[in-house]
Amino acid sequence: MSWEAQFNQFKQHHPLESSLAAQARNSAFEDFAKVGLPTKKLEAWKYTSLTDFKNINWDVLAGEEKSLTHEQMQFLSNYLPSDFTNFVLVNGLLNKTLSDDLSSEIEISEVTKPDLVLPEDHVESGLAKLAQSFLYKKIVFTVPKNRTLAKPVQFVFVNSSESHLFSSEKLELVLEENSEAQILLHSISFANQTGDALNLSIDVQVKSSARLKLLQLQNEDHGSFHFSQNQIHVESKASVQQMVLTTGNGQSRNYLELDFKGENAQAEVYGVSVLAESQVTDNYTFIRHSKGANQSVQHYKSLLGGGSESSFRGRVRIEPNAQKANSEQLNNNLLLTREAKANSVPQLEIYADDVKAGHGSTMGQLSQDEIFYFLSRGISQAKAIRLLSFGFAQECIFKIENQLVRDFAIKILGQKLESMMKNV
Repeated sequence: MSWEAQFNQFKQHHPLESSLAAQARNSAFEDFAKVGLPTKKLEAWKYTSLTDFKNINWDVLAGEEKSLTHEQMQFLSNYLPSDFTNFVLVNGLLNKTLSDDLSSEIEISEVTKPDLVLPEDHVESGLAKLAQSFLYKKIVFTVPKNRTLAKPVQFVFVNSSESHLFSSEKLELVLEENSEAQILLHSISFANQTGDALNLSIDVQVKSSARLKLLQLQNEDHGSFHFSQNQIHVESKASVQQMVLTTGNGQSRNYLELDFKGENAQAEVYGVSVLAESQVTDNYTFIRHSKGANQSVQHYKSLLGGGSESSFRGRVRIEPNAQKANSEQLNNNLLLTREAKANSVPQLEIYADDVKAGHGSTMGQLSQDEIFYFLSRGISQAKAIRLLSFGFAQECIFKIENQLVRDFAIKILGQKLESMMKNV
């Protein structure tokens, strides 16, 4: 079925009460129909092809109201620590059996016109317009002023369908003034199911003096696709630590735009991609210093086995009135095989004269001397590679201050490395 037929079916199934929102959704699809999905001819998509995604006959309604089997419920429960507050969304619908109660902070509401509008020059426009065409609701999670959440909050997104399901979700996070929260966004697939696709749009507002730790865990099956557009607004004296850990998916594309809206704020942006076989991931970051006296740090790492490929494009723009800005950017890639490939494009756009800004990028393979050191002490080559690989990745993982969340991320990282070492 064509995208046009899918859209007509979808909007009949999910009409919007707001005529302005309905019109904006129609306009989003009309814009998508004109330009289509992005291609490698676009500079922002130079290293990533969506051909495999285009060749699948996607269904946008097949997974609705899907009941989980007992085995699937048990599988998901392994990823729902009691030390977390957990919300589980299956095919976009909140599963009340698996979810905890935090009704004062979470709201599921219809999308409005502003949710369906993008700047004309947005680099994700083609893909984002497609995602907007199939939106009818959003999840809003608000942390009230002066409140610190005692437990990490985890949103688990699960697609479950007997056909190829394309799901578009929107999450709005609001941290009011002087609040604090640790948020996890975890996407999971069930083993041996038909490949699916998830587009996750994330809008984050970090108000003055608020503190946010945000971890995205992409843990779907290798037959799945994952796309995310993450927009973060940071106000004065606020702090943000954002990390994306990619271990699953056949293909993933993560766009992050972070804008300093006030002064004396700081942002740390990290990424760890651990890929094998023919997995592909593409991370595009855009850090905008609109105001002065702010600090941003980016550090992305890729650990690549098999014929996998990673791409990183880090763009930093320091506006003319953003004096005293400080920006650091680093991308490290460790290739475990000759077939693996990494692409790195750091970009600095500086329009102020009293700033500090730098970037760096490395690519290489494991040191044979280091492997020999392990072998000479009776440690197998597979275990040596696993230890060295974990050591490479842990620098970013250990930036997670909350021990519960850090241990959770390390567990998922360890599972991925164990599966990769079976082929060494």
